[in-house]
Amino acid sequence: MHKLRLLFWVLLFNASLTFAQVDLNGSLDLEMSYGGKTSSFLKNEIANDFRRPHLAINQFNLFLFSDMGSDFFFNSRLQWDTWGTGKINPLRITLATLSWEPQDFPVTVNIGRFVSPFGLYPKRSLASNSSFVNGPLAYNYFINISDTRGFWPKAGESGAYGVDDVGLTTVYFGGYNTGAMLDWVIRENALNLALAFVNAASASQKDYTNLQNAAIVGRLGFAPFIFWQHGISFSYGSFMEKDPVNNTFDRLERFRQMVIATDWVLAYTYFELSGEFIYARWNVPGLTSTGFKTDFNGELGEFKLSNYSYYVDLKFEPPVLTGSYLAFRYETMVFENYDHPKTVSIIALNPWDTDVTRYSAAVGYKISRNILLKLAVTDQKYKNNPAGIDDVTIRSILTFLF
Repeated sequence: MHKLRLLFWVLLFNASLTFAQVDLNGSLDLEMSYGGKTSSFLKNEIANDFRRPHLAINQFNLFLFSDMGSDFFFNSRLQWDTWGTGKINPLRITLATLSWEPQDFPVTVNIGRFVSPFGLYPKRSLASNSSFVNGPLAYNYFINISDTRGFWPKAGESGAYGVDDVGLTTVYFGGYNTGAMLDWVIRENALNLALAFVNAASASQKDYTNLQNAAIVGRLGFAPFIFWQHGISFSYGSFMEKDPVNNTFDRLERFRQMVIATDWVLAYTYFELSGEFIYARWNVPGLTSTGFKTDFNGELGEFKLSNYSYYVDLKFEPPVLTGSYLAFRYETMVFENYDHPKTVSIIALNPWDTDVTRYSAAVGYKISRNILLKLAVTDQKYKNNPAGIDDVTIRSILTFLF
């Protein structure tokens, strides 16, 4: 499958060279980081094997844009990174979008793998676009839900991303969807609607799905005033995956995730206040050490779970040192109590995960037009303050744009 995807990209690249001008640019993010003793990519984005001070490549990105004529253009992103294990991953095509933008109508139609229209963070996920280093909790904190096991208390606790079943984040941290999207500028700089039909709900972290999954994702963006931008997002669809652990059960597509969110940006003089509120509702099966929870007929039991999170960023750009900034973030994630299904055995965990609050601070400076430097510190606190948890992070990233 990976070879076919690479061949597909190469063919499109060659076609673009033949018929159109191709623009290439990229970025290199060098990171110096340190993590506390209980660091984990699943909780604070630092793999425990690499928690001690070290220098590494955080990401290397190559972006391609090709104007193919007749209102068509093509975008793609090739990416190396250290997501998951802390080691360099194989080259991946994380973005490959064919777009049609007619000149006489304010719409763009995108087909392929594109930046998700959900929320604010996907547009700021690149190091060059973000004031911080860590992503928000809703996007990078792995919770007790798996796309193969459903509600699973061991999810998010151990293992390596991309190798083991480590569970899901509330919204996929990569910030991409696969499918088709319509982006309609209803009123320029004032009102737009993005609506996408995709292969899985926003929690899904798979490029492709091996079930008949489907979802709808959208965002309505508006600007009431010149200093205020606002958005309302939603996602609803299936996200489970077929796996040897669940292959005795059918109709996994009936388990779904619903997410609704609002995001905002308020900017005035040297200050910017931004953030998101995200609420998720899940209906999932449940798994414990004794197996899947089933009803008296042997069918999978259904758990109805919910969680919400929000973050608020304050950014200040002092007038005396152009290109510099200070930023602070407060965020929290809350897991709500649930009602046990009457027909299945009880999973003794309520609420269904541990509430967490994170504090972040960052300072940054644009050394030149194409060189950015930032230093960020985070610390997390958990409900009831469990002993022995130390997942503070200190991360500095030097970004080169070319």
